[in-house]
Amino acid sequence: MERLEQEMDFLLSAALRKCMNLQNAEDLAQETMLAALSYEARGGRIRDIRPWLVSVLDRKYCDMLRRQYRRPTVSIGADFDMADESGFPGNLGEPDEAGQVRRGIAYLADLYREVTVRHYMEGQTVAEIASAMDIPEGTVKSRLSVGREHIRKGMESMEFYERQSYRPVRLHVSNSGQPGMNGQPGSLVEGDLIAQNLLFLAYEKPVTETELAGAIGIPMAYVEPIIEKLTGGGLMRRTGSRLYTDFMICTDEDRERYIPAQKEFVERHFQEIWEPYEIFRGRLRETALYRNMDQGRRNALEWFCFFHIFDYGQYQAFSDAFRAGQIFPDRPDGGKWIAFGHVLAGDSHASGGNKSGSASCPARDMPEQEKYNYGGQNTLWLEDYLGSRSIRMSLYYPQGLSVKRFDCPENGISEENLLKLLYIIESGKEIRESGFDGRCLASIPWLAECGILRYEGNRPALNIPAFSGAGMDTLEDLLKDAQNSLAKALAYPLKDFLKGKKKRIPEHLKSVPLQKQYMYGQHAMLMITLRRAIQSDLLCGRNAEGQYPCPMILVTDP
Repeated sequence: MERLEQEMDFLLSAALRKCMNLQNAEDLAQETMLAALSYEARGGRIRDIRPWLVSVLDRKYCDMLRRQYRRPTVSIGADFDMADESGFPGNLGEPDEAGQVRRGIAYLADLYREVTVRHYMEGQTVAEIASAMDIPEGTVKSRLSVGREHIRKGMESMEFYERQSYRPVRLHVSNSGQPGMNGQPGSLVEGDLIAQNLLFLAYEKPVTETELAGAIGIPMAYVEPIIEKLTGGGLMRRTGSRLYTDFMICTDEDRERYIPAQKEFVERHFQEIWEPYEIFRGRLRETALYRNMDQGRRNALEWFCFFHIFDYGQYQAFSDAFRAGQIFPDRPDGGKWIAFGHVLAGDSHASGGNKSGSASCPARDMPEQEKYNYGGQNTLWLEDYLGSRSIRMSLYYPQGLSVKRFDCPENGISEENLLKLLYIIESGKEIRESGFDGRCLASIPWLAECGILRYEGNRPALNIPAFSGAGMDTLEDLLKDAQNSLAKALAYPLKDFLKGKKKRIPEHLKSVPLQKQYMYGQHAMLMITLRRAIQSDLLCGRNAEGQYPCPMILVTDP
């Protein structure tokens, strides 16, 4: 194909003699060159190049005249006319053949696309391209050769779109650890179907950018910035010229497969699981911290502590049993996290979870896997706020109970504003003097419906525990004892239970911790235990208003 490239100047000169117009001559030369590329891509062999090109050029010129004087030109985009190839020698002429070549150019990586467009579409010589791009002429020729080869392969395959080009998946990305400054990693893909499907397509094996663009059916120029965002954000990784998704992706089948076995495990070991919490709760109820709270706050504290003990205790049990913890790497966005993805079924929104605020359906009507969802501990800190050295809010999201969420889009509030509002209400400070965004006050009735606030007369008050850093020190000592006891009770039976429940991940994917590979063999146990405890009246359930306690605490350091 390199010999074709060397004839571009000759072609342009011949076209100028016919057209007497530079723009038309460039178009004619480019159409002729595209026809030659197409012919060779289909297996044709050109022995005498110049006579062959002149013959094609003559035919193209006649076609151009016919289009100009007998019918209007049909344009494809700003730079391309539809080539009439019906008279092409060797019966190559399919009306969209030139379009196939152009589409192949569109899917070239930028490295090869730039020189190919300059040379074949804009008529620049190798020397002109080398000068304009400040690269050696040999590099230009090499890139043109690679570009032509990619176009040839693309034309041979004819149709290379994957299912994702017409029926995209929806991929929700979650994380363990500390999210980044702008909510990474989830924010890197939330609402971006292209990003979600690029990650899905690059999961099973490393692929090139060109393969990704072709599979999804979007030209490379639009795909490259998204790939750059994903690699820069830590969700994709490069290996040579290929890319792969650098986290584990699961499906609904993965999440549901071992739920029946987990129910049996919890039922068989319930006493061993529950006893550490029961001992903890007895000690908690003897503290002044607990006795000084009203019943609503006590219930919320007991729920928070249940989640905390089981979440951390189960994690420690796995780490001890398998001698494998998790290391959360530093990320470019300031976070320290490990991502994992879930392909959403049906018409679920890519943002994941039910954030509409109210329960979308009763728990009995939920899909089985959704009944056991909960978000891990989420902690938000603010320093030097309104005279306090620090304030922090820790909470869990028991999503599987269809609880109302404070951050629903319609009338909710952000985590940071919620933390500020809770502190202002609890400390009795004047909102007008605090600089707090007064528009967030409209969320107070909703926060009362969520069980985070309640009304005392006409004034809002906290319905969750609030205490100082010293109180938190006391609580943490009790929590650690309970976590250690639960870990010891669970370690051996959990290791035995998890045999054969490790998720298969692609061989090239080395960054997924063992904890994540066994995640869906044990993920439902906390909520299964919680439901069992509520049914047995071991833990308080809904209150008179039909609300579950909110597992959330507020801690201040004056």
